[in-house]
Amino acid sequence: MVVNFLIMDIQIKEILAKQTYELRHPLLRKGQPYDSCHLENDNHPQTIHLGAFNSSRLVGVLSAMPNYCPDYKDQTAFQLRAMAVHPEYQRKKIASQLIKHILLKLKEDSTIQNVWLNARVNANTLYLNNGFQVLGTPFEIKPIGVHQRFIKWIIDES
Repeated sequence: MVVNFLIMDIQIKEILAKQTYELRHPLLRKGQPYDSCHLENDNHPQTIHLGAFNSSRLVGVLSAMPNYCPDYKDQTAFQLRAMAVHPEYQRKKIASQLIKHILLKLKEDSTIQNVWLNARVNANTLYLNNGFQVLGTPFEIKPIGVHQRFIKWIIDES
């Protein structure tokens, strides 16, 4: 029996908001205008945009921006947004690497109490496997589809 393992050298780097559009548009905003890739707070000075690179090819993106969670308005929080991984690289732990990297960066700021996001329901397992907890029930974001809110408290983690 022959077992093939795909070994990839993935590097996670900070990138500019506009660099995320290369994956945001075809994967998250397909059929919508290109400028729909721009998100509120994309250019906020505290917002962090990460890119996952295989050699020089951008294969994944994730953004984190200051924004309180609607369920915990009294806590300092960051919202994860616009996670996208190129179809050829999905199910290879790249999304988890991006999440782990952003959480480490956010933990450097001792004032951040939680990290939250609204995920498409088909990504629920990803966030559960990365230590996030479900908040509430699924809801629709038009024209994108059904989402689930998740949260992770980072103030108590070491």
